[in-house]
Amino acid sequence: MSTASETLRTFIALPLPEEWIRQLAETIAVLSRPLPSGVRWVSPDGIHLTLKFLGPTDSRIVPRILDAIAENFDEASPSTLALSTLGTFPSSRNPRVIWAGVSGGSESLEDLHHRAEQSVSGLGWSMDGRPFRPHLTLGRVRDQVTPRQRQAISDAVTRARLPVIRSWRPDTVRLYRSVLTPRGARYSSLGEVQI
Repeated sequence: MSTASETLRTFIALPLPEEWIRQLAETIAVLSRPLPSGVRWVSPDGIHLTLKFLGPTDSRIVPRILDAIAENFDEASPSTLALSTLGTFPSSRNPRVIWAGVSGGSESLEDLHHRAEQSVSGLGWSMDGRPFRPHLTLGRVRDQVTPRQRQAISDAVTRARLPVIRSWRPDTVRLYRSVLTPRGARYSSLGEVQI
């Protein structure tokens, strides 16, 4: 008897503590006031720190991915992290993604990213050739935004400040499923590993 297969859109990430989610929700609220349109804001409960985007994933190998994560993160020792600054990708002149940065333990975050990559490298995923840029996505700028609106977005991000909140030491790695909807991506957990 064979198990039915479904293709899922997946990624490996660190879920955030509740205090961070609350504060980032307030930051989104502050940013959205001067930017009533042009940005599709992330639902605060969906904010996470992505370690490795997997993309299309056969549902039958989810248990193998979780086993590999457990094995590769067995001796991980993450550093304490703090919120740092706000920014945009790819640049302030052409904002497409609004993000919050994380500071503290860049080597530790690089190690966690590498462990995530190692977890799935034997299951068919390749290692990223790009540098790892840890960030928390707060919003995505809509394609039809005018240059004037883009400037307003950039100005609002430059003026805004992240709150000073308690630092956090990651203790969980989660395999997420992402479902794209007209209102944005919706995330659910496929399993997690304590680190």
